[in-house]
Amino acid sequence: MKKFYILFLLTVSYSLVAQNFDFQSSQNQLGWISGGGGITDADLSITSDGLVVSWANPGTDNWQNGRKPKLKHTDANIDADNNKIFSMKLHNTSNSVTRVRVIHFKGLNGTDPNSSAGAQARYASFDIPATTGAQQTFYYDLTNVDWINYNNAIEDETDLDMDHIQIQFVTASPANGFLTSEGSITIHSMSFINEIPSEERVDFNFSENVEGFIGQNGVSVSQSAGNLVLDISDTSPYPKLTQSGSFAVNADAYKYATVFLSENNSPKSRMTFVSPQGGNQFVATDITPNSTTAHEVNFDLSTLDNWNGMINNFAFQIIEPTEEGAPLTSSGTANIDRILFSTENPLSVNQFSLEQNLRVFPNPAKDILNIQSASTVRTLRVLNVLGQEVLRQIGAARSINLSSLTPGLYILKTEHKNGGKATRKFIIQ
Repeated sequence: MKKFYILFLLTVSYSLVAQNFDFQSSQNQLGWISGGGGITDADLSITSDGLVVSWANPGTDNWQNGRKPKLKHTDANIDADNNKIFSMKLHNTSNSVTRVRVIHFKGLNGTDPNSSAGAQARYASFDIPATTGAQQTFYYDLTNVDWINYNNAIEDETDLDMDHIQIQFVTASPANGFLTSEGSITIHSMSFINEIPSEERVDFNFSENVEGFIGQNGVSVSQSAGNLVLDISDTSPYPKLTQSGSFAVNADAYKYATVFLSENNSPKSRMTFVSPQGGNQFVATDITPNSTTAHEVNFDLSTLDNWNGMINNFAFQIIEPTEEGAPLTSSGTANIDRILFSTENPLSVNQFSLEQNLRVFPNPAKDILNIQSASTVRTLRVLNVLGQEVLRQIGAARSINLSSLTPGLYILKTEHKNGGKATRKFIIQ
C-alpha cells in the first residue's frame, strides 16, 4: 500500500520474510496511534527503549471509566497470507497487564475494517507475566480463516495485505478485565514473521526466566526462586502452559518428558502433555492436588504419532477432571522446578529418583546443612527467596557452611555426577 517501512537491524535489511516495527531502533511510532478515547485511551511516547504505552489511574473498573488501553494501525501493510506469527518484544512494568489481545479485521469476511465489533474483528490473545525484564519476547500464532490479505472498498489502493490491526492490554483474570491502576508497558519491537525462530533445548530449569513458556486459558506465568510459577484462575476448565516457540525439542530423539513439580497448591489432579503437530494428541498423568510435596510427573511420548521433527509449541494442560465429563474450573498455583526431555524412559533411570532420595538436615539449620544422597553431589547452590544465588560450592560434598547467611528461607539446588538435579527448601534460624 502507500507506506512501507524499511527498517535496518544489525545492518541486515528488512524483507518480506519478517515485517518488523522496531520502535527502539527507529525512535518512531511507525504509524501506531492510540486506540481511541474512553476506556481504550492510551498515552504513547518514544523513549530510548522504544514505544511506551501508558495510562492514567482509572479509579474504577466499569465500562464508563475503566481502562483497557489500546494502540492501532490502519495501514500496517502486513503480508497476512505468509506472516502468521506475531512477535512482541517488551518490558512490562505495569504489575497489572497480564494479557495482550491482538485484534484484526476479519479479512475477506468483514465489511468495516475500522470497527472493533465482533462481526468485523477477530480477537486473539496471549498471557504474559505482570512484570517482566527488558527485551522479553513473546510469540503468538495468528493462523485463522480471517488472518488473510484483503482489499476493502474504503481503501484508496488495490494492494492485498492486512492493514487494520489493534493491540490491547488487559488482565487474564478476570478474563479480558479492566486495568485498575495506572501503569505503563514498553514495546521495544513488534514483528510479523512466517515462523518462530527457535533454539534447541531439552532441559528447562528456570534459574533466570520463564524460558519461553507462556500461560493460556487463564494461566499467568512468572519465575521466582528458580521455579516456574503458574497462577491459575478459575476462568477456564483447561488452563494451559505453552512453549511459545523460543525453544524447540527434537522429538525424533527425545521421546520422554518429566515435569518436576515442586508444589501443587491447587485442586488440579491431572496434567496432560499436548503434542500439537497436525492436530492435538495427548498423554495424561495424575498429579497430587493441594500438595506441597515435590514429585515427578512422567510422560511417555513414544506412543504419539505426531511427536516428531523439531517442535516448539508443545503444551501442558493442568485440569480438575470429573466423572461427568468436562473438567471443573478452579483456581490455585503450581510451582515447576524443571521440565526435562530425555531419550530414555525416566522410570528406568536412577537419576530421576533424586527428588525422593535427597535429604537435607537439620532443617531448620544454623551454621551447617548436611546433604544425604545416593548419588554423588557435584555442585551445591543456595538461592534466596528472590531467586538470587547467595552461595555456591563445587566438588563432592556432604555438607555446606551457612554461617555467612542471615536467617530466613532458602532454596538448595544440587547437581549430581550422574547428571541429575534436585531442589530442597530449608530455613536458617
